[in-house]
Amino acid sequence: MHKKIKYLTTGMTAAAMLAMMSFNVLAAPYVNKQFELIQPDGNKVLVNATGDEYFQQIETPEGYTLCRDDNGWICYAKLNDDQTEYISSGIVYKGTQNRRNTGSAGEGEQGITNLEKHVKIKSEAVREKVDEVRKRLHGTDLKNAPESDNDFERGLLDSKIKASGDVKGLTILVDFPDVKSDISESEIERFFNETGYTGFNNNGSVKDYYYDVSGGKVTYTNQLIGFYTAKHPKSYYDDIYEQTGSYAKSDELAEETFQWLKSSGFNLSSLTTDSSGYLKAVNLLYAGTPDAGWAKGLWPHQSWYPKSDYISGVKIQKYEMSSIGSDMSLYTICHESGHMIYGYPDLYDYDGDSQGTGAYSLMSTVLNEKNPVPPDPYCRNMISRWNLPMSMNEYGAGTKFTAAADGNGNSYCYKWSGNQTNEYFLIENIQRNGRYADVPDAGLAIWHVDEKGNNSKNEMTSGSHFLVSLEQADGKYDLEKNINGGNRGDLFRAGYRDSFTSTTTPDSKWWNQWESGLELSQISNSGKEMTFVQSASSQIPDPDPDPEPQLKNIAGLASATTSYVSDWESITALNDGIDPSSSNDRSGAVYGNWPETGSQWVQYTFNENHTITGCDIYWFKDGQGIDVPASCHIYYWDGNAWQEVENAKGLGTKINQYNTTTFTPVNTRAISIVMESKGTSSTGILEWKVYGK
Repeated sequence: MHKKIKYLTTGMTAAAMLAMMSFNVLAAPYVNKQFELIQPDGNKVLVNATGDEYFQQIETPEGYTLCRDDNGWICYAKLNDDQTEYISSGIVYKGTQNRRNTGSAGEGEQGITNLEKHVKIKSEAVREKVDEVRKRLHGTDLKNAPESDNDFERGLLDSKIKASGDVKGLTILVDFPDVKSDISESEIERFFNETGYTGFNNNGSVKDYYYDVSGGKVTYTNQLIGFYTAKHPKSYYDDIYEQTGSYAKSDELAEETFQWLKSSGFNLSSLTTDSSGYLKAVNLLYAGTPDAGWAKGLWPHQSWYPKSDYISGVKIQKYEMSSIGSDMSLYTICHESGHMIYGYPDLYDYDGDSQGTGAYSLMSTVLNEKNPVPPDPYCRNMISRWNLPMSMNEYGAGTKFTAAADGNGNSYCYKWSGNQTNEYFLIENIQRNGRYADVPDAGLAIWHVDEKGNNSKNEMTSGSHFLVSLEQADGKYDLEKNINGGNRGDLFRAGYRDSFTSTTTPDSKWWNQWESGLELSQISNSGKEMTFVQSASSQIPDPDPDPEPQLKNIAGLASATTSYVSDWESITALNDGIDPSSSNDRSGAVYGNWPETGSQWVQYTFNENHTITGCDIYWFKDGQGIDVPASCHIYYWDGNAWQEVENAKGLGTKINQYNTTTFTPVNTRAISIVMESKGTSSTGILEWKVYGK
């Protein structure tokens, strides 16, 4: 779910791509997906939609932009004067039937010839609308933090589960007095849980998918409950007059459903929860398809349940709501399960101006909904840790490595690291078979990972780049430039591109343009087993940009974690190295914990001990729900427990400047700020520098 995913141009015609798609709605991003939306008179019209639960660009099949007018009618759209809103042209969209019969615009539609096709509001306006709806839907959603075996991180929210073993989710089926499901409960049960399922032309069940991609380490099943019949007709909830992005009626349906679940006495004790008792995976599937569009009514979305009372021994917080329709496909549920269970990030561009990791990852785009690709190696091997990467740094120059492909995605990868723990390369062999049958290319895949990056940032600069980048062998950067979502020429192989070094295009340099030391050559022919040679003996260390050998800002060496972070903000903003221009500077990522109040913390964890003497904090204040704290304190980990620093001087809370605090030097590998909020305001930080050696 979360933002929009594009279909890809890989030599397929648009018609062929659409033919692969079922007409039922997905609870995940989509591009040019066909829907039938309802007019106030009850007639349905065929449209193409691009977007997600936050924002949709809806057009006629011919490409004319549409909007709903104040009376709920779907009309041809034009832009307002500042190009920040769609407004009705006054011409009601009649659908495509008249044009099929007459070959021309239908009655009342003659004026459309004066309208432009594919009109779009400014990208800044899209981002503002997306942020507003995201804040509404995920106000208490938390950014997942990596698991840790370290004692000093045990205070972290347990936002994901152990990577191996049984995982049991909950799926609740809902129908309406006037709309019943086209698909039976027993068929939906098979779709989720049956071994070897082939219904609706899927490559296995949801259970099969996660069993395969984890190499048998995960058995993910769902307990199905329902059908619950809602109190009102479907049109009551699928409200075309609802405020865009409010999802008020869908919230009402969710409340009804969860209260019914609570009163019905179902036994949910066997389902998987986090340490706070919240279910890890909750799907709410309703009969029919969404009729409203424009992030209204029952448009598929992910949301959170604000109540914290127990329901049959468990609690519900995050859930996804989507339609059953008349067809079922693996991609949506598998993508959503990656978010809910393991905290996988989306790896496509939220703003829609690039392709992210394209068709090479479950968490990005999809070419075949019935046979989605496995998670990329960052998600499956670094986050889920199903096959820990093998370090290349431990081997000498001239070492030949062998990479074996696995059609289920249960393959190991190699890792090349530098001095910064957040940035590294992952190398694997991808072949077009099994669950990779539909990827655009085959060969050696080289991934550049920066855990402080963001796949909505496609500028390819030191300060603005992807979290996970596929190094495209042809050097054209089609994914970043939004040319396509993958094509023949992306992966490395002999006879085409058989090396990847500091002087090739693309090159093996770190994002700061220092040489990484990764020098691959003699890449073999594409095949089930591929070999390559690493020419350097170890990584080339980054030169110290600070000639001062004593104290310097070492925040960039740390991994940042927190008690809470708003879903639309980023904990990595703390140490991204960007100096703010003011306390309301949103030109880059920010950290905020709205709507949480009271005591909240942020923390830096280093790989080794450092002597730390002070820090600078630039507080975030947005003039809305986030303010500077009433007070703050600094703690360090002494190896056994958290201790407050001694002789702290500063601890300021001024806006529009860094607040410097010094203290008696401490030798530690973890330091934390504990913030006490002002009244009902939450807290936030734009940048946190830590000085040490």
